Amino acid sequence: MTRLRCILIVCVAFIISGLVSPALAMNQIQLDSKPPIKIDVKTYSSKAAAGWEVWVAVNIVLDPGWHIYGNPKGPGPGLPTLLEVTSLPAEVEADAARYLPAAKLVEPELAPEEWVWVYHNKTTIYMRLSTATDLSSQEHQVRLHLQLALCREGVCMPYKTGLIVPLYVAISPAAEPSIPRWLLKEIQLSHVGEVKSRAQAASRRTVTPEASQGPLAKLEEIPALNPRPVLPGLEVGSIIKAALFALLAGFILNFMPCVLPVVSLKVLGFVQQSQESGRRVAYMGLSFAAGIFVVFLVLAALASFAGYGWGELFQKQSFLITMIGLVFAMSLCLFGVFQLPIPHFATNRTESVQRHGYVESFYKGILATFLATPCSGPLLGGAMAWTLRQPPAQIFTIFSCLGLGMAAPYVIMSFFPNTLRWLPRPGNWLVHFERLMGFALLATVIYLLSVLPDHMTVGVVLFCLFLAIGFYIWGKMTSLSDSTRRRLIVRLVAVIIMVVGGWISLDIVPSVARNVELASEKSQQWEPYTETKLLEAARKNRWVVVEFTADWCPNCLLVEKTVLQNRTVVDTFRKHDALLLKADLTSENPPAKRLLDKMGSRSIPFLALFPPGEHFWQPYFLRDLYRVKDVLRVFEGTTDSKSS
Repeated sequence: MTRLRCILIVCVAFIISGLVSPALAMNQIQLDSKPPIKIDVKTYSSKAAAGWEVWVAVNIVLDPGWHIYGNPKGPGPGLPTLLEVTSLPAEVEADAARYLPAAKLVEPELAPEEWVWVYHNKTTIYMRLSTATDLSSQEHQVRLHLQLALCREGVCMPYKTGLIVPLYVAISPAAEPSIPRWLLKEIQLSHVGEVKSRAQAASRRTVTPEASQGPLAKLEEIPALNPRPVLPGLEVGSIIKAALFALLAGFILNFMPCVLPVVSLKVLGFVQQSQESGRRVAYMGLSFAAGIFVVFLVLAALASFAGYGWGELFQKQSFLITMIGLVFAMSLCLFGVFQLPIPHFATNRTESVQRHGYVESFYKGILATFLATPCSGPLLGGAMAWTLRQPPAQIFTIFSCLGLGMAAPYVIMSFFPNTLRWLPRPGNWLVHFERLMGFALLATVIYLLSVLPDHMTVGVVLFCLFLAIGFYIWGKMTSLSDSTRRRLIVRLVAVIIMVVGGWISLDIVPSVARNVELASEKSQQWEPYTETKLLEAARKNRWVVVEFTADWCPNCLLVEKTVLQNRTVVDTFRKHDALLLKADLTSENPPAKRLLDKMGSRSIPFLALFPPGEHFWQPYFLRDLYRVKDVLRVFEGTTDSKSS
């Protein structure tokens, strides 16, 4: 049992370290006094005469393993490298920066269509300066601004710096202007970037008939929004209301589909404990509640100091695969394949099992809470939208209320054992119920598998197979009657099978699957959200509906099937010629996350509806489990009258 306790502690520590390690890695990079980049600026020619053209070369050298994005950067997420002028002498003109071709990069965490252009090791950005014939003979200064993102192994940090280019103008230069042949070849390979400085864009903008349609046509980026709730009663504006909503929302989380199997096991634990001492019942229930509360404190820390929103942990494939492995292992335990520190309600408990029952309950509370994080039940969205914009003290307060709300039923049953009288008496039916809960956990595994990208599914299923083989060897091919040497050898073989199987399943198989993956047909109705599409629709005076969703969010899929695919709603969208955009947050999606932040929310499901005309940037919104009639109210105009 001491060994089991060590395994349990290691598993819990692994989960928590997996959650906080990205934030710690980011902080370590940001605190590094020496950034992994070197920048050198040269001019050709170094000494020029008035009226000459001078080429500026900004040489960028990166430390091994680092990369920066190209310009353009491609359809995937990232920050394009941008060089722009901030200050010029009056007699000098600067052309747009020119960038060398970049290499194509497909990140394993992204969909195949989300590739990006990147530079590895080094690159050079060129800019041509044209001098006037009356430019005075002296040293002039041209100031540039370089902006990029330094990335390595899924961790990125923004980098900005100002550059000073000395421009020497001589009265009698030593020779005629000449550019090295190698430089001419590189300039011929370069191209103008898609992102231009605002000063350049303003000076070169031409008026077109489309650009003169009104104030919306002049916008080049999404402005600050003034969102309007369709159901204002569900919005939160004070800590008291947020705390009440959090308590109720936490209680409702106990009934979310992913959580029910684990909660059911705990309730069955109360069935067994109802025949024992009231003191033990209380301690077991409080251990389960403590596991719930600890996870909410961890989530509060991530929200306060690492910027995580509700459910964003499921964007991390490492966390998702860890949860799949743990839930699958629990199901194997319930089928009797091996023993984990979770209860078998229909078996006789020894004194050693009783000593570890509190740890088992604590472990189950942790698992149940993590399984609840992709769900956003009623009242939770409004509470999170207000809470995640507050200081850390208030964030911890509201997350603590969530934990108290979810743990409340078990605390009540612990302190008031009489409430357990309605539970049936233990018997052989507990054996069958335990097996049925094993199937329920397998259903949870299937749901979590559906969240993964297509190229990862086969690999993770294979990983579960290796886990099953390893745990079977661990649990069935050795016993306490065997020698210590035999038990160590057998269990070492089991661990090797699981580790090697994990490497094959999670590294080699997904790489092969990605290489042979075919692009699937996409829905022609909903288009992927981009800022460009939203701005274009604003110029064209169109309705825009933006659905914020994710594959790891079951309530998002529910409202999509029952509301957004409802025939009346679809006909209404078609009648008003609405542009339907899907902001998919299954994985990192910076443009979608920026818009969600502008809408004042950090949780999903969330639906934004932009009306045409002068109120376009005052969109309506619906959050959590909205209904068909709530969507139709926006298009029927009843909301406007009530808002006014």
